[in-house]
Amino acid sequence: MDKIEIFDNFLEESDILKCIEITCQPKWDFGHNSGADNFRDTPFWIMDLKQNDFISIYIKSKIEEITKKRFNVNRVYANGQTYGQSGSFHQDDTTKNCWTFCLYVNRIDTEDIDYIDGYFQVKLPGENKYVISIEPLFNRGVLFPSHYFHRGNAFTRYVKEMRVCIAWKLQEI
Repeated sequence: MDKIEIFDNFLEESDILKCIEITCQPKWDFGHNSGADNFRDTPFWIMDLKQNDFISIYIKSKIEEITKKRFNVNRVYANGQTYGQSGSFHQDDTTKNCWTFCLYVNRIDTEDIDYIDGYFQVKLPGENKYVISIEPLFNRGVLFPSHYFHRGNAFTRYVKEMRVCIAWKLQEI
């Protein structure tokens, strides 16, 4: 998939449960958007996690271990989207040595994934651009170059919970 890596069952159970515990805290702010187009961008929820050592240091070390890369963290936060709050296609960074790592913390029954949406979509660069969709499965990590255009889609109206993704904006060292 051209530099996109998917890591299923990324964290040990105790670590993913700690991530869920952190994202369940009442520290969400509303009004974040993808930043591509303020007129069309739908605001959604954000929780800044840069000061959370478990997320910004410990889980980053897990990302480095599995990807065999070393990183500095530029930003780290959780995105929260409820029905109707899908993001717009955007780039996180245009620098070639920057990467984004997303971790999905919602418990998704794989049999229901086609009915709940919440897909992560990436436009692959090049002359024959096309969009790939990645299912936001529980404890799935996705690493991709930050200059790739991408967006996160909200769950359908049938899902009563917020779609939560923790995103690390990383610079390779």
